[in-house]
Amino acid sequence: MRALISHLRHTIRLLLKSPGFTITAILILGLGIGANTAIFSLINGVLLKPLPYPQADRLVRIYQPTQEVPRMNMAFSDYRDFRVGQHTLEDLTLILEDDFQIITGDAEPERLQGAYVTGNFFSVMGRPFLLGRPFGETEEKTAANVVVLTDVLWRKRFHGDPKVLGKNITLNGRTFEIIGITPPQANELQRIDLYIPFTLAPNYKDVSSRRSGHMFDCVGRLKDGITIEQAQADFEVINRNLVTQYPDTSAPFGIRLVPLLNSVVSDYSTTLWLLGGAVLCLLLITCANTANLLLARARERAKEIMVRAALGASRERLVIQLLSESLILALLGGGAGLLTACWGVSLIKVLDPGKITRLQAISIDGSALLFVFVVTLLTALLFGLFPALVLSRANLASALRDEGGRTGTAGRERQRSQSLLVIGQVALASVLLIGAGLLLRSFLALQSVPLGFNSHHVLVADVYLASTKYADGEKRKVFFDSLLDKVRRLPSVIDAGLNNGVPFGENFDLETLILAGRPVNDVSRLPWMVHQVVSPGYFRALEIKLLKGRFFDERDQENGESVVIINQSIAQRLFGGLDPVGQQLDDRGDLFNRPRHLTTIVGVVANVQHRDPEIQDTPFQAYFPYTQTAGGFGEYREYETLVVHTSGDPLALVPALRKAVDTIDPDLPLTNVGPYDDQIAKSFTAKRLSLIIVSLFSGVALLLASIGLYAVLSYSVSLRVREIGVRMALGAEATNILKLVTYQGLRIICVGLIIGVGAGIILGQIIGSVLYGISGTDPTALLTGTLALAVAALLACLIPAFRATRIDPISALRQ
Repeated sequence: MRALISHLRHTIRLLLKSPGFTITAILILGLGIGANTAIFSLINGVLLKPLPYPQADRLVRIYQPTQEVPRMNMAFSDYRDFRVGQHTLEDLTLILEDDFQIITGDAEPERLQGAYVTGNFFSVMGRPFLLGRPFGETEEKTAANVVVLTDVLWRKRFHGDPKVLGKNITLNGRTFEIIGITPPQANELQRIDLYIPFTLAPNYKDVSSRRSGHMFDCVGRLKDGITIEQAQADFEVINRNLVTQYPDTSAPFGIRLVPLLNSVVSDYSTTLWLLGGAVLCLLLITCANTANLLLARARERAKEIMVRAALGASRERLVIQLLSESLILALLGGGAGLLTACWGVSLIKVLDPGKITRLQAISIDGSALLFVFVVTLLTALLFGLFPALVLSRANLASALRDEGGRTGTAGRERQRSQSLLVIGQVALASVLLIGAGLLLRSFLALQSVPLGFNSHHVLVADVYLASTKYADGEKRKVFFDSLLDKVRRLPSVIDAGLNNGVPFGENFDLETLILAGRPVNDVSRLPWMVHQVVSPGYFRALEIKLLKGRFFDERDQENGESVVIINQSIAQRLFGGLDPVGQQLDDRGDLFNRPRHLTTIVGVVANVQHRDPEIQDTPFQAYFPYTQTAGGFGEYREYETLVVHTSGDPLALVPALRKAVDTIDPDLPLTNVGPYDDQIAKSFTAKRLSLIIVSLFSGVALLLASIGLYAVLSYSVSLRVREIGVRMALGAEATNILKLVTYQGLRIICVGLIIGVGAGIILGQIIGSVLYGISGTDPTALLTGTLALAVAALLACLIPAFRATRIDPISALRQ
């Protein structure tokens, strides 16, 4: 113990004698450890941390995929059949998210996100309660007007009053009794403020009487001892029976069970793991850079180490002495890294607008602290062991004769070691730069995909007529017609329209696409189309181009012919080069236990990018007028998004828009109000976040690799002062010396770049699944990353090279 304390004291004294070296090493290590800890907190909090439910690994999400839509939701009729027939789950529950308008006392009306859930929801999820109780299947069957609030809403709206149980609130014009409060963890997966019995859903009677309507989230809990593979096999047997029993409605759908956590994070898990790989490269670069600092500092300590060896210190003792210095540096770097990680986590939260599930809940918790400790120890070993082994085997006679290794074999050996470390830094930096280039090129390709509409100077706002005073379509017609009339009269408004499923929005419906008169031989092969209910003026508001026919107008009323406008993809798929105007689509309601309706095509519009191009479910889009209710394809919906095209800043219109709504219904809240460009940008959050972080890491790696190369060449020049002096005394010109030093640096750069480009090509193949519009061997990304590093490294070479040209031959020869 005394020997250890003595070692530590001696090491601390040595570090204090070299404050420049110590501070530089701590900052470099703090950057590497901090970045790794921040990304670990991100990956752990979003991908690895269990969901906040008992035995969360037993929860599964159940999909009914089709050929075109791999994550299709569950239909209510199929839910009933699966629940009765399955033998591998404890139970399964249905969830339908919806919007609610809440009124409590004198407080302002507010729009909330809620969910209709089956009576077994709370038992399946294992949801605990802070106060009260859940509702059960009995209350679900009787459609009891009861509600369970989440902790967030309880504290916000009722100030955490424990006497809230038994009180009534008004939701969508109906009175509900509060019977329970769930804990804060309830909001971790999605923003849900309240839960209501499933049988109170507005479309419950409709979906419970027909074998269609795939709109419900379905979650189940595995029985003890049952694997997800066994449950999958069990459900596949039931699904085959359903296809046999109901071929027209069940044939298009398969069955797929996935862990609930995977279903939540699947859209961005690959991207986050990519960040983990990038930050690991950065850590290796910081370790190599610190090891280079230690080797460069060896000139000052070489005599001390050799004297210790001469006095009998074993090589193991010398290695321990040198590793103790590395450990202290790593611990100090870990402290700096913890501060850097806190700042990094805050930055990540700022970069995310709330689209990545669970990201806003990440923090530097106990797991992160343990990670810092482990990484600190590993870092000390990584950057300390190699220099310690190199220094501990240096030749004593050479070190004493050459004054610390200035010109002898010990100095040459350290130089070779430093060169190897720099080659590694250059290779890793080039991998990061190539990866950043690939992500940038992919992101630009995504951004350059034609949207098919103009989102600039457009304001969007969600309007939800949830109150019972808008129970029938005629009252909704009066409201929306009045709203559009008032909005169009506002200053700076060019046009306005409505759509119940705007592109890049949260809501959209899918329907089967069938041409009237064409026989349906295989229901499972029917394509799907995005079904949208719009008002006249919507296409003009977004400047969606009309290719054939006409837009909706005053002719398209309830008593007129049922009409539809299709996009170019449907026209090409169904009609080829023929004119589709005047042809009809068939909803084949008879296949889905509902009335059958035909709609006549009156126009063809350009294709519109409805979602992120990487996840768009189908290229087919159909628009129905909200002035017609035939077959439920078009109708005055409770929910519409108002789209307003302005001549100036969309945000400047918000006060006037709210005032216009207040003149019609002062109790109606507007939500998600903002520029359309901002809403679209949120769809690319994960891509943008990964691009920013990898670019930052790449910039730091580029800087550290350049510093490492500069340090090696500067050390090399110091070793060759006499040689350079002799060369200059014999007539060598400055250009010759410049070439001599630069050539040495270029050799290191070339070797590192060759290794790095090869690794970058391999990386491109690995991350090909997250790239859009480019290949993993995109020549532009490879060339840009390589040139950026080559230019920076060349500049790092020139500084010591120019310094070498200013060496005085007389002074050099006297040394």
